[in-house]
Amino acid sequence: MALTMAQILQICILVVYLVVLLIMGKMSTGQVKSNTDYLLSGRQMSWIIVAGGLVGTNFSGAVITSVSNFAYTYGLGGMIYEGSTVIGFLLCAFLYAKRVRLSGAFTIAELFEIRYGLNVRIIAGFFIMLSGISAASSQFKAIGLIFNSMFGVPENVGIIIAWVVTIAYMTMGGFAASNYTIIPQMACCFIAFPAVAVWAIGKFGGFETLTAMPNLPDTYFTLFGPTLKLVLTWILQWMWVNEWGSQWYFQRTSAARNVKHAKKAFVATFAALTIMCLIPGTLIGLFARIAYPDLVNAEQSLSLMISISPVFLGGLAMTGVFAAAMSTVDGCGMGAVTVIVRDFYQRALGHMDDDPKKINRASRIVTFVVLVVILLMATSLQSVIAGLNFLFVFSSGNFGALIAALFWKKASKEGALISILTAGIVAVGWTLAGQTIVFDGIWWSFTLSVTLMVVISLIVHKTGPWWGKSEKPVRKQVKDDILAFLSNRTATMSDFIDRFHVNSSDLRLAVSELTMEGKIVEIDYMTYTLKEHSSPDQVFTKDSTVARDIHMILVAAISVVGLVTIWIISH
Repeated sequence: MALTMAQILQICILVVYLVVLLIMGKMSTGQVKSNTDYLLSGRQMSWIIVAGGLVGTNFSGAVITSVSNFAYTYGLGGMIYEGSTVIGFLLCAFLYAKRVRLSGAFTIAELFEIRYGLNVRIIAGFFIMLSGISAASSQFKAIGLIFNSMFGVPENVGIIIAWVVTIAYMTMGGFAASNYTIIPQMACCFIAFPAVAVWAIGKFGGFETLTAMPNLPDTYFTLFGPTLKLVLTWILQWMWVNEWGSQWYFQRTSAARNVKHAKKAFVATFAALTIMCLIPGTLIGLFARIAYPDLVNAEQSLSLMISISPVFLGGLAMTGVFAAAMSTVDGCGMGAVTVIVRDFYQRALGHMDDDPKKINRASRIVTFVVLVVILLMATSLQSVIAGLNFLFVFSSGNFGALIAALFWKKASKEGALISILTAGIVAVGWTLAGQTIVFDGIWWSFTLSVTLMVVISLIVHKTGPWWGKSEKPVRKQVKDDILAFLSNRTATMSDFIDRFHVNSSDLRLAVSELTMEGKIVEIDYMTYTLKEHSSPDQVFTKDSTVARDIHMILVAAISVVGLVTIWIISH
C-alpha cells in the first residue's frame, strides 16, 4: 500500500520525535551514579518533573482513545471516566503523597516489609511486577493499533518500532531517562489534543450544531448517560486502585525531593490532565458525533478525527498519541524493573551490599529482560483491554494491605498475607475463567483485599500473632548509627534507607527496638527524633485510635456494598 504525501509528512514528524527521545535518553546516562539514581533518579526530583512523570504514566494512548470513545457514546457522562482519575490525583495530594514519601520505600512491596515482614514483601512484589508488565504490554498494543489505523501497516511493526526506541533509552538511563524523555512527550501531548479539539469546534459549527443534532439520547448532555455499574467501576479502578495500587505512581512519589514537592506534583497532575486529556478528549468525542454519526466502533472516533484534521496538526496529534503510549510504557516498565531489582535480586537473593556498579549492571539486564517479556506479551494480546484487565486485577489485590500500611497501626502481617494471597488468586481465577465484564474481577479482588485485611487485623490485635518466630535483635551498630544520625535532626524512614546500607527489615527492627527502649520517638508517620528532643504532645498515636479503626471498618463496608450493588445490577 503506497503512502500518501500527508502520511509521509506525518511519519517524518514521528521520526523527529523518536530521535529526540534517543538524544534525551543519552543525556540522562551522566545522571546515573548509583542504584538510587537508576531506580529513583537520586530521590531529588522537583515537583514539576514528578508531575510530568505522573501525567505521562497516566496519559496513555489507551486513555485518550477511551475518553473520546466514551464522550462519543455517552455524551457529557463519559467525562466521569477520566474525571475519576483527575479527582483521584487531587485526593492523592492530601491523603497519599506525604506518607509514601516519608516511608522511604522504593516499592510498595518494600513498604510491606517495613510494616509486615519479608514474606509479605515477596508475595506482593510478584503481583506488582505482573501488573506493571500487563500495563506496559497494553500500551505497546495500543501503539500497534495506532500504526495500523493511520498507515495501514501490521500492528506488530508499530509495536517493534516503539519497543526498540524504548529499550534504547531505558537501558541507558533507567528512571532518569524516563524523566528526561517525559519533556518532549508531554510537550507534544499538551499541544496536540487541545489543538485538535479547537479545530473540531471551528470545523463543525460549534456547540449550536452539536446540540441541534437529531436522534441523540436524552441523557447526552447530562452526566447520566453511562450505567451505574460502569460509573462505579470507573470510580473504583481509576480514582482508587490505579492511583494508590500502582507501583509506578508510588515510585514517582518516592522519588520526589521532599513531601512538599510530592504534594505539589499531584496537584499539578490534576490540572494538567484536565487541560490536556479530560477536556480536549471529551470535545473530540462529542464533535466526532457530528462528523461520523453512525460509528459502529466508537473507539475509532479519535483516530478518525485525527485523520481528517490538517496534515501538520494530524501528524502532531498522531505523534501525541504515540508519545502518550510510550510515556506510560516506560513508567510501568520501570515499576516492574524496580520490583525485580529491589524486592527479588537485592532483598530475597541477598545482594543488598553489592557494589553499586554491579547493581546498576544487574538493573540494566533486568530492564532488557522485562522489556523482552513485555514485547512478547504485547504481540500476543488480543486487545488493549485484555492487558488493562490484568493490570487492575493484580493491583487491587494489594489495596487493603497498602492503605492499612499507610494509615493504620493495628495492621497485621497475618491480615496482609492472607488478604493479598486470597484476593490475588480469586481475582486472577475469576478473570481467566472469563467472568469479567467491565472489570468485574476488580470488585472481587478489592472487596476481599480490604475486608480480610481489616477483619483479620482486628482479630490478631486481640489474640496476638498467629505465626512466626520472634525476630532476632538487630546489630547494635545499626542502632548506634541511627542514634548518631538523629543527634541534631529529625529524620524519616526515607532518610534512614538512603543513608544506611542495610535492608529494610533491619532498619525496621532497629527503629522498633529504639522506640520500645524509649530512646527515639515517632512524631509523625515514620518520622523520628531523639526522646530528649521531643515533648509529650509530639508522640504520634492517631493511627492507633478507635476513630481510625472505625475508618477502616467503613472502608471495608463500602467495598462490600459496592460489590453487592455490582452483583445485583449484573444479574
